[in-house]
Amino acid sequence: MKKASHILIITLLLFIVSSPLFAQKKELSLQEALSMAKQGNKTLQLQVLEEKHAIEQTRESRGRLLPDISAGVAYSRYFDRQNIFLPGSFAGTNKAVQEVAVGGRNAFNGFVSLYQPVLDIASYRLTKASKINEKIQTEKTEDLKSQVALWVSTRYLDILMMKRQLILLQQSHERNVRALKDSRALLAQGKGLKSDTLRSFIAVENLKSSVSYLKNSIEVSGMELKRLIGLEDAQELELTDELESDIQANQTEFLTVSKALEIAETNRNDLNVQELTLELQQQKLSAAKAALLPKLSLIGQYQIQAQADDLKLNDYVWPRTSFLGLQVSIPILNGGQNKSRIGQARIVAQQEQIRLKDLKEEVKTTLASIISKWKEATSQLEIQITTVQSAELNHQMTEDRFKNGLGSRLELTDAELALTQAKINYLQAIYNLRRLHTELQYALGMLEL
Repeated sequence: MKKASHILIITLLLFIVSSPLFAQKKELSLQEALSMAKQGNKTLQLQVLEEKHAIEQTRESRGRLLPDISAGVAYSRYFDRQNIFLPGSFAGTNKAVQEVAVGGRNAFNGFVSLYQPVLDIASYRLTKASKINEKIQTEKTEDLKSQVALWVSTRYLDILMMKRQLILLQQSHERNVRALKDSRALLAQGKGLKSDTLRSFIAVENLKSSVSYLKNSIEVSGMELKRLIGLEDAQELELTDELESDIQANQTEFLTVSKALEIAETNRNDLNVQELTLELQQQKLSAAKAALLPKLSLIGQYQIQAQADDLKLNDYVWPRTSFLGLQVSIPILNGGQNKSRIGQARIVAQQEQIRLKDLKEEVKTTLASIISKWKEATSQLEIQITTVQSAELNHQMTEDRFKNGLGSRLELTDAELALTQAKINYLQAIYNLRRLHTELQYALGMLEL
């Protein structure tokens, strides 16, 4: 019994000590989230590795133009001597061709060879193509950083918006619960209508459902935000930024479509990627054409060899052979493969040209759409500010009438719902403006981690 009591006390102490740990929340600002995503986002980590892979490909391609030196040694044991064929007169026989066994049963051979391209235009152009591909991967990394910044910022704003909505709905739910109690009390006293009580009950249940849905959405969005920033901690996030922060500055940054497009063409990494991709395909086309040109290489070899029937290496004679020369390779006919490669490369270059033009048009359309929505969101914010003020005044007047016995609980409930909806619409207008501002910064190529 005493042992069981000790176990119970220890368990309670552990629970008390660990409870604050479970209750802790990780405070996170938007800027901190962006900084964490720069290091922890898995998609970005993969792209960084792709960039390093492109660097290695460039080194490999450059290596085709550098000297290729190789060495080798070999030993062979012949059970039957090697044969050569000589005219019979050379071998002292009457045969037209006479085989003659030559060489030793043990053969050693060692060599060092050299191959150095002197003129290889195709390889040189492929090396330039690899360097362009390296630039493409660098631009893709920067473009992905901008995309990750958009994803993190959007998810952060989503959570801020939903938490503010949750507070308003919870407050409305509490008020409607009180209204339901009052309605039931009046019904019990015979001073109220059953339909009023039923209406209050429906409002309470609808709000309860909305609160539950928002809590679940906040939890899911929080998990998604953790994944985006690479946070594997099980702690709950406590976002420290306010939804209304920088809202006045955002409202003043209006741009014309032509000015926005000019900025985007300078800053957007995806446009740079597409331009470099077009340049890459043009370089590959040049390399395909260069495959029809002659190749000139420097070749050389130094070789030693020996043969004998025994393995007394000290008695071996090691004759040496060496040479250095030039080798010219001229493509003549390969079944039209080079011509086909040139045609393919030309088609791909044309495709990339069309993609570049289409991307620029898409960017222009996106900018025009965002700027138009942005201006509308600013107008809506001004309208919602006035609407909230009117709803607050209406609620105050209705509440005064109810307190003085001049109004019904139903009127007050309607005024409260109208005020709650007006505040939600106001938050939605702020959220739309901040999100559109973030999207505009991304579309301009100015959103960074």
